[in-house]
Amino acid sequence: MNRILAATKLDFLAGKSMLRMISFLVLVGVAIGAVAHGPEYGMMFIMVFGVTSSGSVFSVHEKSSSDKLYGILPLKKSEMILGRYLYALIIGVAYVLVSGILGFVLSKIMGVDMGALTYWATIAIAFLYFGFATGIAYPIYFKFTFAKAYVFTMIPMYVIVVLFLVLTRKGNLAGDLGRLADFFAPRVYLLPIFGVLGGLILLSVSALIANLIYTRKEI
Repeated sequence: MNRILAATKLDFLAGKSMLRMISFLVLVGVAIGAVAHGPEYGMMFIMVFGVTSSGSVFSVHEKSSSDKLYGILPLKKSEMILGRYLYALIIGVAYVLVSGILGFVLSKIMGVDMGALTYWATIAIAFLYFGFATGIAYPIYFKFTFAKAYVFTMIPMYVIVVLFLVLTRKGNLAGDLGRLADFFAPRVYLLPIFGVLGGLILLSVSALIANLIYTRKEI
């Protein structure tokens, strides 16, 4: 466990150079929420940028060639992968907390009442998206490197758009959403639970796939 934490610490040290970018992206998310007059939009965009931030550590390692350092450290490839995913999880939790706080502040400043259902549903969906998008991006980065594969990490956005179009063609999307809202309205506490569990499952499956890929790859 100590070696996994050490790998995570290395990633955070590498990610220090991205602090300005992270701060800028969070501000962009806030600006989008303010312009759209919808705090939930700002919350979602902050999480989209969170995926960018968590993946950028690959770019930092590649530019500095620090990935080669793992080859001489007493770290198994599986431990390095777990450390990288722990790093992603911490980044995701930090971003969802920031998005939740800023979304609440924005709603008060703009006088927009999101309601408990909308607020917690947005947080749950945001973390689910983070787990889904990061879960797709990380194995691709491990396989092809950040420089070669960054464009393919837009796949999650395309998948979500396609799913949305398919669902809207069913013609009963509004009814389905209404039934979901009716179910969760008296059970709002379930939303963050489902969001966290869903995000963790997606990241866990991704870690297994990344381990299968990276343990067969020469550094």
